[in-house]
Amino acid sequence: MNQTLRANFYDAIVTFRLRAESICRWGGAALGLLLAFSTLGAEPAPPSKPRDLSKMDIADLMEIEVPKVVSASKFEQRVSEAPASVSIVTADEFKKFGYRTLAEALQTLQGFHVSYDRNYAFLGTRGLNLGDFNSRVLLLVNGHRVNNNLTDGAFIDTAFMVDVDLIDRVEVIRGPGSVLYGNNAFFGVINVVTRTGKQLNGVEFSGEYGEFETYKGRVSIGHSFTNGFAHGLDVLLSGTLYDSRGDERLFYKEFNTAAQNHGVARHIDDDESGSFFGSVGYHDFTLEGGYIAREKANPTAQFGTTFNDDGLRTVDERSYTALKYTHSFENLFDVTAQIYYDRTEFKIGYPFRFLAGTNVINASSSEHDTGEWWGSELQFTKRIFDKHILTAGAEYRDDFRQDRDISGQKLVEQTRQSHGVYLQGDFEIVTNLHLNAGARYDQYGDFDPAYNPRVALIYNPAAQSTLKFIYGTAFRAPNFLELALKDPGQDLEPEEITSYSLVYEQGIGQHLRSSVSPFYNDMSGLIAFRSGRFVNFDADTAGVELALEGFWTNIVRARISYTFQKTESDSFTLDLPDSPEHLVKLNLSVPLYRDKVFAGIDFQYTSQRESLHNTASGGQPLTVQGAGAGDYGVVSLTLFSRELVKNLEVSASLYNVLDQKYSDPATRFHQQDLIEQDGRSFRIKATYRF
Repeated sequence: MNQTLRANFYDAIVTFRLRAESICRWGGAALGLLLAFSTLGAEPAPPSKPRDLSKMDIADLMEIEVPKVVSASKFEQRVSEAPASVSIVTADEFKKFGYRTLAEALQTLQGFHVSYDRNYAFLGTRGLNLGDFNSRVLLLVNGHRVNNNLTDGAFIDTAFMVDVDLIDRVEVIRGPGSVLYGNNAFFGVINVVTRTGKQLNGVEFSGEYGEFETYKGRVSIGHSFTNGFAHGLDVLLSGTLYDSRGDERLFYKEFNTAAQNHGVARHIDDDESGSFFGSVGYHDFTLEGGYIAREKANPTAQFGTTFNDDGLRTVDERSYTALKYTHSFENLFDVTAQIYYDRTEFKIGYPFRFLAGTNVINASSSEHDTGEWWGSELQFTKRIFDKHILTAGAEYRDDFRQDRDISGQKLVEQTRQSHGVYLQGDFEIVTNLHLNAGARYDQYGDFDPAYNPRVALIYNPAAQSTLKFIYGTAFRAPNFLELALKDPGQDLEPEEITSYSLVYEQGIGQHLRSSVSPFYNDMSGLIAFRSGRFVNFDADTAGVELALEGFWTNIVRARISYTFQKTESDSFTLDLPDSPEHLVKLNLSVPLYRDKVFAGIDFQYTSQRESLHNTASGGQPLTVQGAGAGDYGVVSLTLFSRELVKNLEVSASLYNVLDQKYSDPATRFHQQDLIEQDGRSFRIKATYRF
C-alpha cells in the first residue's frame, strides 16, 4: 500500500477511535487494544496448519487468507470478489465467544442490532427495525429459505431450528438481494451453512447449564462412508432439548397497581423447545430437513391481556424437507435443483380479566395460524474461458395453505402462488476489473410483477485493495397477516428499496483487513402497524460502516466496527422506533495456554433509540410516541478450552459482566414502551465426541 493511502487509512482509524471514545469509554479502550495487536510484526507466512503457540514466534504468523462465500452470487467466490459487503461468522467464533443463538452472533456484526421483547428477537438492519419478525432479511439454511409464509418472518433466537453447534459458518450478505432471491431479500441475505457428517465424523454429546435454571442437551451423529456399497454416503443426524425457567421476577411500571401484583410478573418467562436436524447425502443428491417445537411464556401482557397470568403463551412449530441435486457436467455447465415442502404453525392463548358488576370474570381466547407450502428451483451456471460466469435460474412456489383461526372460528383462509426467473453475469473486463450484473422477474401472488436489478463494479487498484460500487433494488410483498389486518378501505402495496453503496476493503500487512462502506437506501411503501392497522410509508437511510479484522491462524482473532446510520421519514409523523444512530462492536479472542485455552471478550454499544406507545383514544386504537431507550454498553467474557482432555471441549461464559441495566424498545404488540433486558448471567458448557 502506498504511503499516501496508508496515511489516509490511519487518519481514518484515528478519527474512528475519537468517535468511539466520544460515544463510550469502553469503545475507545477496545479500539486501543485492537490497534495494539495490529502492531505485531507481520513477516513471512507460517505453515498452513496452526501450531502450538509456545513454539511460534511473530515471524510464523500466517498471511491472511480471504474467505470464500457462496450466497452473494449463488456460486463460490472470494469475499473480495462478491458484489456486496460480506461478513462470515465461523463455528470457531461461536465457540470462543459463547454465542448461544444466531441472534447473538449477528449482533456482533456492523450494521446489525437485536432487540428482544421477552418472546422473540428482532433484527435491526442499517437503521430500520419495525418489530415485525425479521421479514426484511432472507434467512437460509444451506440455501433453503426458512422465512415462514404467515409473517414472512425468520426466527433467530431459541426458536431457530438449527442448533448453533451444528453451524459451520454463517454468510451475511448486505444489501438488496432480490436479484437472485426474490421476496424478503430486502436488506440482505443470511445463509447458515451446517456441518456435514464428514466434519462431525463420530458421535457428539453436548450439555450446558446457565442462569435461570437453563438446561440444554444435544446428541449428534455423523459419518461419511468411503468404501463398500455405501461409498459416497454422508449422514448427519442431531437432536436438541432446551429448557429454561427464565427470570422469576420482572417489573413493569405500567402495571404497578395492587390488582396487578404491583407490576411484578412472577414465574412466567419460561422457554422450552425440542428440535431435530438431519442431512443424508449420496453423490449428487442431498436430502435434508429440520423441525422445532418451541413454547414460550410471555410476561409482558401483550395485546392488553391480563397481567401476571401464565396463560399468555406462544407455541411455534417450524419444519421443512428438501431434496437437492447438484452436478457439474464437464465442459458444459453446473446444475443445481431442489424441491421442498415446508410447514409452520403458530398458537397463542389470550387471558383476559374484567368486572361484571362486582364479580371478576376470567376469560380467554386463542389464535391458531397454519401455513404450508411447496416449491422448486432450478439453476444453471456456465463458466466461459475461466474468466466469465453466467448464472440463470427459475423458481416456483405454491403457498397452498394460509389459515387464521380465532377461538375455533376460521377468519382467514387463502392461497398464493408465485414464480420468478433470473439471469446474472460475472465478467472480467480486464484483469483487475470485474462487472457483476443481473436482473430478476417475479410474479408474487396477485401483485404487479417486480423487476429487480443489481449492478456491481469490482476494482482492484493494488494488491490487497478492493473497491466495489454497487447499485441494487429489492421488494417485499405484504404478508398474510399484514393483509388480514390492513385497513379495509386501503390496499397495501409491496415495499421497495433502491440502494447505493460503496465498499472499500484493504488488507494491511499479513494479518489485518479493513473495510469502509458508505450506503444510502431509498425505501418506499414500508409497512408498519399504526393505530390498529397496517399502513404504507416512505423512508430513507444514509450511513457508513467501518470494520477492522485481524487473523492469526486459529490462535488470535479480533474484529472491531463502528456504524453510523440515520433513518428519516417525511410520511411517518412519529420518530421511527428502535433506530440507533451509533453502533460499536468489539470481539477479541486470545490464547491463554498454547492453542488449548482461549479467552474471548465481546463488547456491544448501542446508542439511544425511540419507542412507540399503543393506547386508545375515544375507544379507538392509537399509536403515539413513547419513552426513549437509553444508550448502553455490554461486555461479555468466555473461557474456552479444547483437547485439555482428549475429544473434550469446555467453556464458561459470563454475559453482561458489569450488570448493565438497559432496555429495548417494545414492539407494536405492547402497552409499555420499554422491555428491560437481563443483567449479569452465566453459562457453562461441555462437548465430548468419540
